[in-house]
This record gives sequence, C-alpha cells and structure tokens, in this order.
Amino acid sequence: MSRGRICKALSGFYYVDTGEGVLECRARGKFRQEGRSPLVGDWVEVRETGPAAGMVWEIAPRSSGFDRPAVANIDQLVVVASAAIPVTDPFLIDRVAAIAALKGCGVVVCVNKCDLAGGEDLAEIYRSAGFPTVRTSAVTGEGLEKLEELTAGKLSAFTGNSGVGKSSLLNAIEPGFSLRVAEVSEKLGRGKHTTRHVELFRLSSGAEVIDTPGFSSFDAEELDLELKERLPETFLEFRPYLGNCRFIDCSHTKEKGCAVLAAVKRGEISGSRHRSYVRLYQELKTVQAWERNRPMK
Repeated sequence: MSRGRICKALSGFYYVDTGEGVLECRARGKFRQEGRSPLVGDWVEVRETGPAAGMVWEIAPRSSGFDRPAVANIDQLVVVASAAIPVTDPFLIDRVAAIAALKGCGVVVCVNKCDLAGGEDLAEIYRSAGFPTVRTSAVTGEGLEKLEELTAGKLSAFTGNSGVGKSSLLNAIEPGFSLRVAEVSEKLGRGKHTTRHVELFRLSSGAEVIDTPGFSSFDAEELDLELKERLPETFLEFRPYLGNCRFIDCSHTKEKGCAVLAAVKRGEISGSRHRSYVRLYQELKTVQAWERNRPMK
C-alpha cells in the first residue's frame, strides 16, 4: 500500500502522486456503491497493480469538498475576475464565496487584466467586505508577487468565468506550466473553456494550486438546504449585524428594522453584495427540505 494525493482525474482514471512517482489508478467499486467518488486533492491509500498503475483503496477524511468542480481538502478558492472583456458579474463571485463560506473554505478575490481595465471599483467591493484582494496582470506582472504570497503554503483552487485569465495567471507565475489559453470573443464578451479537467500543480514556491474549468461548474447542486438555512452568515460582513434586527425571522431583504439593511444604507455593507444576497435568497427559496437527504460525495 502507498499513500498519496490525487493530482488529476480524467476519464475514470485517478492520478495519484505518492512522492516517488505518479500512479494511474482506478477506484474500488465500493466507492460507487457508497455514493462516493475520489476527488482531486484527496489523500488516498493505493494498492499497486502493475508498473505505474494501481487501485484507489481508501479515501482519507476530508477537510472540505466540492461537488462541482470536484475538489477536496483545499484551503482557499482564488476567484479570478475581470473588469475588462469579459466583465465579471459580481454575483458570480458572491455565489461562489457564499458556498465556500458554508464549507469553511477561504476565498481570495483576484481582479485580473488590470492592464486593460484597472478594476479598482470591483476590487474595492471585496476589499471592504474583508476578503484578501489583489489586482493582477498576467501581461505586465502587476500583483503577481502578492498573489504568490497569498497562495504560499496553501492548496488553492483557481476558478472564475471563462476568459478572465486563470491559466494565463498560472503560466505567468510558473512559466513551465504552458497551460492552454484561448482568445476572448469580442462579440460575445467571453472566452472558451480551455481547462477541461481538474488538475493539481505544485509551484516552485511550494504552493499547490488546482486549475478548474470555471464558474459554470458551480451549478445548482451546491445550492442546498444548508446554504438556504445559513445564507446570512455566509456573507461575512453581515455577521456583526445578525441578531440585531427588529424581527427574529428577518430575511434581510426588505423588512423594517433590519440591521443589515440599515448598514447597507449607511454604506457599511456594499449595495452590490446585498443585491447578490437577495438574488441568492430568491434562488434558494425553491430548495426543499427533502434535498437534505440527497447523496453526497
């Protein structure tokens, strides 16, 4: 038996880095029977079945796990956004940040392409909300040193809408990667997905990063009953005001005497962030109690 970490999952194969090499593995049938799947980032026990081949035998307990993209044990999500083409809708960032908070995972907001559009207004929304925030350019190198500092010693998953430059950033930080990048369509204002699978990379700085296919992967499967019940606390800047509303069951959307709405009015909470909260609140109203029993990975 060998212990290692899954660094890539592709077409039913799991590539496990044991520290002495990478084994191409299948997973035991019992995981499917139990409704579980190995994920990139998992620590696993593998049984070697041949030269550079093996079987994922056991999966160690996870500190965190996401369904889509299928990743585990990450310390933080690095959400890459852009104020240039394609312009990132803040709601996409807020949706992912809420899911990450629910799972106890940190979030770093990275506003890329600042050589084309400064993005300071977008960055300020998240800086004022308390998120580690950095403005970067994969072209000029601006902010890359700070981004490396924010990822040092951690396992970070890079995500963001297509075309914002996730792979270009990773190539700029670690030129040996040579990850595929694609041009952004000026007509559509979005890029093509060049990352087709989830893969873990080790940087020469010692950091570990996972490149993921993008925001579209964070679909409705992550919008579950637990998020519905705990949504206000997943917006970190709301927390000082929770419990101070006139009504115990305040939804923080329109009620009189709402401490959160008062903070928005005073400028202590970003209007953009609150609009995202209301939009998520409306989406989650359709989630039903029976979904708590949905099989988890």
